[in-house]
Amino acid sequence: MQTNNEQPRSRMLLLLVLPLAACSSVSTSSSQPPAIPPLPPEARQPPTPSICLPTCSAGLTSARESWRNMLTVPASPASSASATTMR
Repeated sequence: MQTNNEQPRSRMLLLLVLPLAACSSVSTSSSQPPAIPPLPPEARQPPTPSICLPTCSAGLTSARESWRNMLTVPASPASSASATTMR
């Protein structure tokens, strides 16, 4: 005869074994990654013209970096806000 204590334990064991049994089989269905089509010609970057020198490209890159840095540098405050509130 089962006691009241054994019945919940057997149910708990069953609840633990069922998920493990479900994960034990090897999944054979796998989906292929989606195919990425190539860019159309009008979306591609045109080749660099022959009149462009590498030094010009480097100079433009340097100028863009300095402009970007000027936009991201925080401005220094003229005076402290706490100095004006103290007496």
